[in-house]
Amino acid sequence: MARHRVRCLLAAALLLVAPMAAAQPWQFCGQSGNFSANSAYQSNLRQLSATLPKNASAALFAAGSLGTVPDIVYALALCRGDANASACESCVDNAFQGGQQLCPYNKDVFIVYDLCYLRFTNRNLLASATDNGSPMMLMNAQNASATAEVFDAAAATLLNATSGYAAANSSRRFATGEEAFDAADPTIYGLSQCTPDMSPDDCRSCLGGIIALIPQYFGRKRGARVIGTRCNYRYEVYPFFAGGSMLRLPAPAAPPPAPGPANMTPPAHTGGELQICGQKSVSFGVNL
Repeated sequence: MARHRVRCLLAAALLLVAPMAAAQPWQFCGQSGNFSANSAYQSNLRQLSATLPKNASAALFAAGSLGTVPDIVYALALCRGDANASACESCVDNAFQGGQQLCPYNKDVFIVYDLCYLRFTNRNLLASATDNGSPMMLMNAQNASATAEVFDAAAATLLNATSGYAAANSSRRFATGEEAFDAADPTIYGLSQCTPDMSPDDCRSCLGGIIALIPQYFGRKRGARVIGTRCNYRYEVYPFFAGGSMLRLPAPAAPPPAPGPANMTPPAHTGGELQICGQKSVSFGVNL
């Protein structure tokens, strides 16, 4: 599996203080240089910011470029699949403004809101529909009551199900779902999404790559979100998307009970030779 370059941002209570927290952006300011005021780059960025939000409102997705090297600007915006057209347009418009305020004069900006995300850059991010960039990671600092092994597996099961549904959703590449869990966290809610220009196979592959990060970065966390340029997911123990879930999964099967202690009482000696056989421990190495 390809290695993922990851930007990790810990949010102590990700979007738990709603609705004000929903307007909170998370940004990454890149390192591909700065532009100056009244430059050709700024002019191209200003023109893109005037047209891309409206374009995004039609399909909840838009990408484009303007200008020539070295002042060319590439931009890509994706709104959450349950957003309406006006909310999408407003979110992308805010993202252009917020990105320039939070990363002033930076040529490469990735900014994430609850309802949309935007990246603009001087690098050709449109050359490949499978380049997910360096995903931004957000997490809830609270731990689930279940063990990491059990909770992480349940979250991955839900996200894999929504990923498959999203990949097959030709119009939006978007899916939501919920999964029954336990008494402390009765339901886990999840969302998976790709940019709609991705093929089903590429969408599944993109989402599978970032879902695999759960045990490494989000062990036992009650909520997490990974946002790449081309695909993203989120799961929480409370509903966070509009409308009902597209998928509903039953509670995961309970693990089998641990075996009881072995009876170590030796058999009665009946006159023959008694043999005690020891167990040999074998370990297996796995090359990754």
